[in-house]
Amino acid sequence: EFRRVLFRSPMRSTDFRSIVEPILNECFDGVYDQRTDEWSRVFREQEGIPRNYHEEPVLYGFGAAPQLPDGTPVSYQQGGVLFLQRYVYQVFGLAFALTKVLVEDGDHIRIGQVYARHLAQSLIETKETLSANVLNRAFNSAYPGGDGVQLNSASHPIVNGTFSNLLSTAANLSQTSLEQMLIQIRQAVDNNGKKIRLVPRQLVVAPGNVFQAEVLLKSVLRAGNANNDINPIKSIGLLDEGAAVLSRLTNASAWWVQTDAPEGMKLLMRRKLEKTMEGDFETDSMRYKATERYDVGFTDPRAMYGTPGV
Repeated sequence: EFRRVLFRSPMRSTDFRSIVEPILNECFDGVYDQRTDEWSRVFREQEGIPRNYHEEPVLYGFGAAPQLPDGTPVSYQQGGVLFLQRYVYQVFGLAFALTKVLVEDGDHIRIGQVYARHLAQSLIETKETLSANVLNRAFNSAYPGGDGVQLNSASHPIVNGTFSNLLSTAANLSQTSLEQMLIQIRQAVDNNGKKIRLVPRQLVVAPGNVFQAEVLLKSVLRAGNANNDINPIKSIGLLDEGAAVLSRLTNASAWWVQTDAPEGMKLLMRRKLEKTMEGDFETDSMRYKATERYDVGFTDPRAMYGTPGV
C-alpha cells in the first residue's frame, strides 16, 4: 500500500513567537503599571529633537529701564546667550534569551514571565538612579551644568555678577533652615540681576527625612518647640505639593526645595521604550530585548535650591 508522506522542516523557537511574545509584553507592561515612578515627581519629561543631542540656549535680557528726562533719547541694551545646556542622548537596554529546550518543554511561559519582570525592573532602576544622581552630584564641582558650576552653588554666573541657590549655611532639615531657604528663594534674581517671583513647589528629600518633612509641612503650629506660634509654611500655603521622596539619594541629610522655574529639571526622551523579540537562527533560542534612549539633567539651576546638610 502506497502512503503519501508529508515532510516538514524542524520546528524552531521562532514558530512560537505569536504565543510567547504577547505573554511577555503583558508581564512587562504590568510591572510599569503597578509601580509609581519617583523620578517623575522631580523631572519633567520632554520630547527630544531628532539628533544625537539636544541644546538649550539660556538667554539674558535687559536691566531696569532708566528715567528719560524730557527730550532725552532712549538708550539701547543688548540681550544674548548666557550659556548653552547640552543633553547628550544615551541608549539604555537589556535582553535575555530563552533556549529552544525551554520553549519545547513549555517552560518559556513561566520563566519568561519572571524574567520579563526582572527586565522591566532593570530599566526602571536605571532611570531612577540616573535621575537621583543629578541630585547626588548637586554639590560636586566635577559635575557642572551649562553655566560651568554644579547644580547647587553660591556662584552661578549672570551678566552682572552671580546668584546662589545653595543655602548660605549648610543645615539639616528643620523649621528654621526651611524658612531660611524659602526666604532665599524669595530673593531670587534673573540673569540680569532683576528680582523675580519664584514659587516654591515641593520639598525633595531622602527617605531619612520623610517624616521630618511631613511634620514641617502639615503642622499647624511651629514644629519642634512649645511655642504657640503658627507654622507660616502651612498658613501661607507654601510647598503645597508636599514632599517628593527619592529612594536612591545617597546623602540622607541633603534636601532641596523645588521651585516653579520653567526650564529646570528635565528628562529628554529621544526614543521611548521599545520591546522586541526575535529568534536566533544558529541556536534556535528566543531573544527578548527592551531599550530606550534619553538623557536627564537640568537647564535652569533656579529650579532646585538645596543644601547638603551637616
